[in-house]
Amino acid sequence: MASLTTAAVARSQPAAASPPDVPRVLRTSRLIRLDGELTEPEWLQADSITDFLQRDPQEGQPASERTVVRLLATPNGLAIGWWCYDRQPELIVRSQLRRDASLSSDDYVTVAIDGLHDQRSGFYFRTNANGALWDGEHLTFESGNDNWDGVWDARARVTADGYVVEMLIPWATLRYRDDRAVWGMNFRRFVRRKNEEQLWRAWKRTEGIRFLEREGEVAGFDSLPPRARVELRPYALGEGRLANRVLLPTGGDSATRTAGAYGHVGLDVKIPITRTLTGDITLNPDFAQAEVDRQIVNLTRFPLFFPEQRLFFTEGAGIFDFGRIQQTQMFYSRRIGLSSSGTPVHIPIGVRMQGRAGRNQLGLLAARTAAGDDATNLVARVKRDVLGRGYVGAMATLDDRVNGTTSVAGGVDFNLPWIVGDDQNLVLLGNAAWSQDSVGGPVGGHYRVIVDYPNDRADIVVRLDRIDRAYNPSLGFVQQRGVTRLGGGTSITPRPRGGPIRRLEFDLLSYNVVWDLDGRLSNASFEVKPLGLQFQSGDQFEINVQRAFDAPDEAFEIFPGTTLAAGPYWWNRVEVQYSGNEARPVRYSVNASTGAFYDGRSSEVSVGMRVRRTPHLLAQLDFVHSDVRLGDAAFAAQTARLRADYAVGPRLNTTLFAQWDNESDRASVNARLRWTVVPGSDLYVVWNSNWDTDVLSRVRWSRPQRGGLVAKYVYFFRR
Repeated sequence: MASLTTAAVARSQPAAASPPDVPRVLRTSRLIRLDGELTEPEWLQADSITDFLQRDPQEGQPASERTVVRLLATPNGLAIGWWCYDRQPELIVRSQLRRDASLSSDDYVTVAIDGLHDQRSGFYFRTNANGALWDGEHLTFESGNDNWDGVWDARARVTADGYVVEMLIPWATLRYRDDRAVWGMNFRRFVRRKNEEQLWRAWKRTEGIRFLEREGEVAGFDSLPPRARVELRPYALGEGRLANRVLLPTGGDSATRTAGAYGHVGLDVKIPITRTLTGDITLNPDFAQAEVDRQIVNLTRFPLFFPEQRLFFTEGAGIFDFGRIQQTQMFYSRRIGLSSSGTPVHIPIGVRMQGRAGRNQLGLLAARTAAGDDATNLVARVKRDVLGRGYVGAMATLDDRVNGTTSVAGGVDFNLPWIVGDDQNLVLLGNAAWSQDSVGGPVGGHYRVIVDYPNDRADIVVRLDRIDRAYNPSLGFVQQRGVTRLGGGTSITPRPRGGPIRRLEFDLLSYNVVWDLDGRLSNASFEVKPLGLQFQSGDQFEINVQRAFDAPDEAFEIFPGTTLAAGPYWWNRVEVQYSGNEARPVRYSVNASTGAFYDGRSSEVSVGMRVRRTPHLLAQLDFVHSDVRLGDAAFAAQTARLRADYAVGPRLNTTLFAQWDNESDRASVNARLRWTVVPGSDLYVVWNSNWDTDVLSRVRWSRPQRGGLVAKYVYFFRR
């Protein structure tokens, strides 16, 4: 009979008691020169980590290319040296230079560092053969917070034998305890042209680098320096705005706001409360450097979810996850400091605390908004470790406005991941939450339970939600209220032996069925994937058959000028998807679907083309076109996006993001330059322009309706 365990964590012992085969970090008093040369004699004296195995394509087999990792504990941080041998160094893919690019199109290496050695928390640091930087924060074995930004640096160079990487991660960037001389760590290398993933530990397909239960151990981390007393990031910003203009029927335009120049200053402060708990204060924050939202044509009656992009709210955001992301979240940080249209609202001060205290993971966020949206917002979160890597938790939110309205929400949740047999994952999770939009107002609840079996050859999940009509947390995001929702899916993914196909994918059924609380069917979607192919080359292809239902209880405008009547609608569609190998200099992706749509028909084509010119230029062009006919009405919905990244080097890069859609009839350009003067200190120059395009022939491209130039410098130092 298969055993059921909770993957209980074995606590680390002091360095002297560590097993003899555990590698050790080498202590040195030398300040290592970060140059990618790895010529200091200490590198030859350090223990070598070499036993890498494949996770893909041949699980458990030795890596096809040799990798050596060595670690040094230097006065100013952890130095990690990588020797990535390659018998064909001319085929190493290194197209990315931009900070925080995913590097998925390249050869790259990643280190996971669990300094607390609790197998629950940690950070990821990744770089490619260009020395481009990416980092992230651990959330679960299935997900992480890619928006976390740490202060660190790396250098890399291609050699006749492959490529080498030198990382330096300051001690203050990491989290660790005085009584833990052994850290949890793992190392990953990805060989792009072979689509080969190599790992030191956790190399099974049901595991991976996020699977901290199978992380390795590295000893020698005793007597480390204390964290800095304080980290400061003051900024100064100058902004010039063009006049706001509207088009006139006569063909000219009229200014609705005059042009002007402005200046701002602000300060971010990070205070280490303990070695494992950090406090942050932001004064007069500005988010000019944040990514702009994508323009999307919404052909549904439900609100769209836009991800958070502002740094103060993205750092450590995972602790505040409660409910189903993008569907029924108790906390959605964009409710703070952004209006319903997405325009900024002034935040004089924000405070955040996060980290661990014993077996508890803690999170606290408070912010004050002003400028006509005066409110005090508060979010408090706690998770208690149970059963190895599981937790039980609670969260509460408060939205207190000067007009006298006070909204509160709170609830409890749990996440219990198990290991069935030797290596199969089984997860049970759920929550119960309540909200009240005013003192004495009705109380609404949200109740959810999920059983998930996320594994390599089969992925099975069942979800059941109930959302009361009155459940409406003012700091949350609820896509639909007053419903019961049953969702899930069953995917079978066998792997043929040999040949060009790496994995087959068959979705027996994916479903999402929603009833109102009176038992009437509100909306539903069903999808079967009769064929999905993942090729050894990295190409992917799939066919999907879909059936959908929607019963809006009132008419709604599905597209400007086209209104859909209330009533029940069933329709069927067929979809075909293709995406090309990431390593190709020119990569294409196509998604095409056709069939019925409400009481009519529609055909949609989404085409993407990505061009890379190693190593400086990466450009992505996406175009979506939908031809829709509903009764006597017909329209074409269109969206176009162009993103071009040009990087002079890993620390100086530019981005141009242009987009247009014919639902909002708006074209926009966001151009950004980022120069990292030293790690943590950055200069940003950002240009934004918008044009109203309802009548393209009358658009005056030299006179945008809105526009502005921002220059912002952030200076970082520790004391």
